[in-house]
This record gives sequence, C-alpha cells and structure tokens, in this order.
Amino acid sequence: MRFIQLLPILPALAAAQEQVPLADRVQGWFSKAKSYLPTATPVIPAVEKVVEPKKIQEKTVTPFNLTNWQSILAPSEAPQDWLVFITGGNKTCFGRCGQAEKSFNESVLLFSADPTSPNLGYLNCESNQVLCSAWSAGAPSVWHFQVPAQVGEQRPATTLHTVYLNSTTVDAETIYKVHSEKTYEKDPAYEGAFHPTDGWLAQNGVLVPAGYVIYAFSAIPSWLFMIFISFFSRSMMVGTRTHPNRSSCFNTSLKMADLDRVPPSTTAYVVATAIIAGITGYFIGQGASLGLFSSKEKEGWPNSYNVKVHRDSSDEEAEEEESDSEDEGDGSELATFDKNREEVKLVLVVRTDLGMTKGKIAAQCSHATLACYKYLTAHSPNSSMLRRWESQGQAKIALQTKSEEEMETLQAQAISLGLCARVITDAGRTQIASGSRTVLGVLGPKSVVDSVTGHLKLL
Repeated sequence: MRFIQLLPILPALAAAQEQVPLADRVQGWFSKAKSYLPTATPVIPAVEKVVEPKKIQEKTVTPFNLTNWQSILAPSEAPQDWLVFITGGNKTCFGRCGQAEKSFNESVLLFSADPTSPNLGYLNCESNQVLCSAWSAGAPSVWHFQVPAQVGEQRPATTLHTVYLNSTTVDAETIYKVHSEKTYEKDPAYEGAFHPTDGWLAQNGVLVPAGYVIYAFSAIPSWLFMIFISFFSRSMMVGTRTHPNRSSCFNTSLKMADLDRVPPSTTAYVVATAIIAGITGYFIGQGASLGLFSSKEKEGWPNSYNVKVHRDSSDEEAEEEESDSEDEGDGSELATFDKNREEVKLVLVVRTDLGMTKGKIAAQCSHATLACYKYLTAHSPNSSMLRRWESQGQAKIALQTKSEEEMETLQAQAISLGLCARVITDAGRTQIASGSRTVLGVLGPKSVVDSVTGHLKLL
C-alpha cells in the first residue's frame, strides 16, 4: 500500500533525476507536437541582380568668341548640329538672364543623357559684345545651327533657327525640348543679312566689321547724341539765312539774331576742347578694351580662350632674368617655439610706395615665401613650427607698408622675437631701381607675428 502511494510522484522524481526544469520539458512536448502538424512551405522571392547604372559623362559646352566661332561652324566631313545658348550681364541683358543661365546649366545633364543631342555652345554677350552685335543676337535665346557636311568646293547652306526664352518662366525642360521636341521648327529658318554664315554680310566678309560699327554706335552715350543734334540744328538754322524761299519775317528774325551774336570766348574754346578730348578718350578706351590697338595674343587657356598679355606681366619680363636676393644670415636669431602650439602663418609685407604692378608684387611675394622656407630648412631643418605650417595649409597674409624705414623696423622687431624674417632686394632690371627692398616675409606663430604686423592694413 505504501508503494502504491508513491506512484504519483515517480515522474517528478525522474525529472529531478535528469535535472531538467519542468517548464522546459513542457515546452519540448509542445514543440514535438507542433512538428507533426502540416505547414506551408514559404516561397522566397527571387532576388533580381541589381545593375549599377552607368555614370553619365557631362557634355562639353564650348564657349563662342570672335576667334573660334567661324572654325566651329565650318562644314566638315560629317553634318553636325549646334545648340548655342546666348546670355549676357547687366549691360546686355539688364540683369534678366540669371534664371535662363541656371536653367541652361541644369539642362546640360539632360543633353548629356541623350546620345542624339547636339553639340552645346555658350555665347556671353557681356564679354563678346562685338560678336553679339555682328550676329544681332538677343539674350536670353537659343540658336540651333544645322551645319551640313562639306560637299564640293562651295560652302553648303547652314540652317539657323532662333528660339527666344522667357527670362522668368524658362526652365531646363524648356531648353531641352528645343532639341527633343524640335520646338525650333515652329518658326521658319532665319535667312537675313546677319546670318552668321549665309547672310550677305558674311558672304562679303564684312560681318565682323559691321559688328564693330554696331557696337561703336551702341557704346555712344545718349548725351553725345544730344550734342550732335544741337550742333546740327544750329548749322541748319544758319544755312537758311540765304535761302530764297524763306519768309521775310523769318529772315528778319535771323538778321536780328546776327546782331546779337558775339564771337566765342576763351572759356567756350576750353569747354569745347575738353568735350572733344573726353569723347576721343572715351572711344580710345572702348577700342583698347576690344583689343583694337594690340595684336599680341597668348594661346594657352582651355576652351579656345584668347588671353591678352598685360604689358607688365611676367611673360614679357621672362627675357630679362630676375635675380632678386634676400638678406644673409646664419640662423642664430631663430627661436624654436617648441612649446607654442598656435597656428603658424606667413605674413608678406609689401611696399606700396614703389608703384609695383600686380604681376611684379606677385613675383616678389613668391620670392619672399621661398626665401623664408629655404632659410628655415637650411638653419632649422627639424623645426616643429615649420612642420606645423606645412601641415596646416601654409597660411599667407599680404599686408602693406608705405616706406622702407617701416619695413626695416618691422624686420628688426621680428628678429628680436626669434621669428624668421627675410627681406627681398630687387635686381632692378624691369620696373624699379636696383637694390630696392620690396617685400618682407615673416613666418612664425600667429600671436607672435601679430605683435609685429598686427597694425598693418591688408594689401
């Protein structure tokens, strides 16, 4: 009987013997029972292979100017289309081309993604006023050229369509539709005298000269027209005095006016001479800005830009080698500044009383920069200050001084503080006298350098 009473607790004793918690065993029973139930096999969707899109190479935009437009639009072995965007600045576009320029820049990506898109060109009427005058081009607009292939000796006709853009509502899609939807075909092709290649001005070789003439008339100020009208009307009034068909009353009034007429005074001659000199100088300046008085051009910029060489530039001085020199020294005045962890900078103090040109100042500042670097490298090659200056971007500040005496004082102060201070002495072969001290270079920690040059103005 006692053994029968122990039967109900036998499972619990067996579980205790296996040292498995009852909750885990119950969970195991449920899991085993669940495995006997039928389940649906999950369908795993097929993963498509992701193809990385190819990078679109941005289409090149060729700037048009007086020196390259004829060669660009010249027929070649294969026909080609050109879409030229015409824009301008405050003088030629009155500040209304900003939205159009932004839209054109955005449309370049659309043209780049289209393999059938035409070549893209860009004409800025602010910097190419003569060419825009020769083409009679208005901004903002888009000119679509269809340049055919060259067949035979005679130049084939080039079809030109002009699409004027709304300066406020134009967007990139509108410009792209000029090509994609051929919106340029809504208006007939232009065949007038100002056609860049087929007009009678271009065929007779006077298109560009006509552009100069038109630009000259547009450059004439309005007050000058009023002066011309005044002189012309006065001469016409004088010419009617002896006309036989004039009325006697009119002739009488002219005779009375003749009695009141007095010869011009000295002041009148001076004022007239000043007006004529001012007008002459104005047109000479306009011609000089267009390069009418200089034929020297320097090729070397990309996109067919032609750069006028300044008469005082270093390119013209290359024939006379410059042998500037800096003051000697043994490096004993240099401080280590090892405990100073400030930013290191180089200050270039330029003398403004010598009248050096911008190119000359740039050359002298380059000499001073190299002199300070070479001096520290030669006399303190392990300088932590020099290493910090190299790693922090080589900060350079250009300041100005008005006399050699002040420059010498600044150099003495810098040397007394242990800074690297080098003065450049010019050889005197180009613009200034030999032995002129042009630029002082001071290299060191920011606070120490500012204690010497902090009161000077920027160049």
